[in-house]
Parts: sequence; C-alpha cells; structure tokens
Amino acid sequence: MNESNTLNRSDKTTIVAFMDDRAVDDLLELLAGQEIEVVMQPRTGLVMMPLTDSFLTDFNLGEVLVTEAGVSVDGIKGYGMVTGDDPRRALARAAAAAILTGGESPLRARLVALLEKHESLRLQAHTRERLLTESTRVNFDLMAGA
Repeated sequence: MNESNTLNRSDKTTIVAFMDDRAVDDLLELLAGQEIEVVMQPRTGLVMMPLTDSFLTDFNLGEVLVTEAGVSVDGIKGYGMVTGDDPRRALARAAAAAILTGGESPLRARLVALLEKHESLRLQAHTRERLLTESTRVNFDLMAGA
C-alpha cells in the first residue's frame, strides 16, 4: 500500500474500529497464542465529537458513546477505544496497539498484513460508494427546460 495508508499514520490500529465482526475474530485468533493481561477493563464513556463545517469552523457535534480498554502484552501496554458499546473490539484494538508498539516479530508482521488487508478492503468499499454517489449527481444547468 502507499505511504498514506493507516499503518503509516500515528495510530496504526484505526482500522480495527471499522472491521466487521468476522475480521475482529480473525484478529483475536491471530493473538490467541499471546499472554495478554487486561490492565484496564473495558468501560464505556462519552466523548465530544469535534467536526469542521464547510466554512472551516470547528464545533462539537455532540457526545458519542465509546468503549475503552487497556492491555499489556509481554510488558508492553496498549490502549484501544472504539465507538459504541463494544468491549471485545476495544480489547482487540488495545492488544494490536501493544504488539505494534513492540519490536519486529513474526506476529507483528502477520498483524500488519492483516490490518493492511482490511484497510485496503475498506478503502475499496469507500471508493465504490463514492463512485456510486457521484454517478447520481445532477447538473441542473444542463437539464432540458431550464
């Protein structure tokens, strides 16, 4: 993938929040052999969702329910937060963060490959949706009778 993919951003685990349940199962299966210590039990909370409008003015849209969790994998801590009430996904994201923070290993390489695969699938789906939406655009200046 190119340099702008998720795995080159500061938060490499963003894609976990968007993966479907089957993909999260794949991620957890990949991590099954690791000793993972939960250092912060999953808990829900509310955070403000900041947005920028079309005039480039920042504002808070409102509160969003999130689940956060913390784990330790081989002494390396990881933190994960996802939208909604989803403790399993928050733990998976935290474990992925811990492994990606650690040094190079075969597990880290497999995790990176899995995350890149799902990021690619997400980008492809987004592109298909964008193209479908663009195909419905109407130019009223060119319509008959206008």
